[in-house]
Amino acid sequence: MVTLLYILNATLLVLHELESAYEKEWEILKLPGRITGFLLLHVPLLILLFYGLLEIENNSKVGMTFGIIFGVGGIIPFIVHKLVFKTADRFNSLISSVIIYFNIVSGTGLLLLSAKGFA
Repeated sequence: MVTLLYILNATLLVLHELESAYEKEWEILKLPGRITGFLLLHVPLLILLFYGLLEIENNSKVGMTFGIIFGVGGIIPFIVHKLVFKTADRFNSLISSVIIYFNIVSGTGLLLLSAKGFA
């Protein structure tokens, strides 16, 4: 169950990051490097995301740690785009909201299941 939730959460995170590139999230968060910096920032994140899937499938402590980290990662888009940096013209389409709200659910579930598996 934790593996499937990890895959769902990871898929939603990747979809959100695709939209983040479209919405020029580096401008919203005032990140340096524009699109180049934004893409380079995602290289290690994606490597860790995929590596975490291998570890979570093995039910290892490292995998559960990745589950906790990326579970929190599933909650962050909601905090950033619906609470802290809320803008009327970005991240408010129906599909964007569906991704963000499903991501908070999958992220919370992953966080809880991973924490339980870690103990």
